[in-house]
Amino acid sequence: ITHNKDGGYCDTPDRDPAPVFFSENVQTILKKITGTDFNKVFRQRFDEKKLSPPEYKFMTDEELKQKMKNAERLSSKILQMPPVLKERQAISNILSRDPAITGFENCKFVFTDITYGLPDRKRLVVVRDPDGTLRQASWEEAERMNQIYNPRPGRKLKPPKLFQEEHLTNVLERGEYEFVLDSACAQFEPDDPEYLRITSVVYESVDKKRCYQLLHSTRHYGPLCFYLTWNKKIENLLISLLQQEKLEACADIVRLYQLIHTDCKSKMINVDPNQHLELLKAYVEHDSLQQQQLQLAIQAYQEIVRERQQYNENVKTAHGL
Repeated sequence: ITHNKDGGYCDTPDRDPAPVFFSENVQTILKKITGTDFNKVFRQRFDEKKLSPPEYKFMTDEELKQKMKNAERLSSKILQMPPVLKERQAISNILSRDPAITGFENCKFVFTDITYGLPDRKRLVVVRDPDGTLRQASWEEAERMNQIYNPRPGRKLKPPKLFQEEHLTNVLERGEYEFVLDSACAQFEPDDPEYLRITSVVYESVDKKRCYQLLHSTRHYGPLCFYLTWNKKIENLLISLLQQEKLEACADIVRLYQLIHTDCKSKMINVDPNQHLELLKAYVEHDSLQQQQLQLAIQAYQEIVRERQQYNENVKTAHGL
């Protein structure tokens, strides 16, 4: 597997990740491993929105349960994952050629359908070039026209300097992963080559520094795990989860791997999916690219579990239990 320097999903260039990402089983796993830490989901954000003062209320148990359900529904909305799509194809649709008007003007003319309520993707935008060619606007031209006539909050006509390599590197060094990903979601469409480049750079940085917890309980954790699994780079993530004693999350990542890479060897082995450790060991033995490191991590995890069990038994013995 080679990493595409321009970003995106590259284990099989012609394979579309969207059908896999949106499949029910994959979505279930991604939502599960994302987690729902209310303190993180509803934390104060520096988005220039005026904060409302906190309210304190006395509630019955039923009222509290209802409030918790409302919080869960709202958190599900906040944690809605950005879609994972294949890079879009360039538009090269020539409508007509009129050599008679060549050189009439030295600039382009852009014609935009400004019908109210029309989705941006279906809005017709055509360009008349100075050589007389009438063509469908490129993605970039169409998006610029849409932003002029139907501006989207947080999107600029010209992409911010944040996404330029030298600035992006500095921001990632500070660990501002969520900020960069949120900004990319606001500025670009999910199949834009720039969006795919930026997100892959962020995900690679997170994986390199093993800062997965910074994106946990955010809408970007699921796509991060999907990216790493798609590109067969889950070893560091598994080691990190084992160090946090999150064995079930490790098993979920392995299940995700088997759903994405249906021809993997570990999927052919009959392992009880509820036996999390055995499922992980099967992956390590048959599919892992870093067997030794993962085996050491599993041994360290098992040793911690044994020591804790022994400690609990000693405590019970000391209390005559």
